[in-house]
Amino acid sequence: MITLKHIEIYKSYNGDGDGFVRCATPEEKAIMDYKHWSLIESLIQDISLVKKGLASETYMKTIDERLKENCDSKETIRALRDMA
Repeated sequence: MITLKHIEIYKSYNGDGDGFVRCATPEEKAIMDYKHWSLIESLIQDISLVKKGLASETYMKTIDERLKENCDSKETIRALRDMA
């Protein structure tokens, strides 16, 4: 489940997974793992496709469902949409 804390960590490394692996604090690593990082990247990429008008109506609905299933709140979804 993606939370605002996950997004905060992701943003603090500008989406640089290698930088996170090399420089993250033990506290950050306890919160964020590869699964969360990859999910954030995937959701941002999907949202970007929608924003650019490159997604079908069916795909947009699928993305909305993925967001609801994988995010803990509307604020988290909004933060992901803002990042895309």
